[in-house]
Amino acid sequence: MLEKIKAQFPDYFELDGVSVDLWEKEGWWFNVRMSNTEPLVRLNLEAKTRELMEERRDAMLALIRG
Repeated sequence: MLEKIKAQFPDYFELDGVSVDLWEKEGWWFNVRMSNTEPLVRLNLEAKTRELMEERRDAMLALIRG
C-alpha cells in the first residue's frame, strides 16, 4: 500500500511513514503510516478548506483501500 502511494506521488519523503507536502502548490498535505501499536494504517491530512480536505481524504482512502 505504501508503494502505491509512492508511485502516485513521486515527490514523497519518508518521515514516520510516507509524507507528501502539496501545501504551496495545491493547498494540502498528508502522511500515511502504519500504527506502532495496532494493526492499522494511519492517515493524517490537512487542507486549506473543508471541501478540499474531504475531497483529498476520500481520494486517499480509496487509494489506501484499493
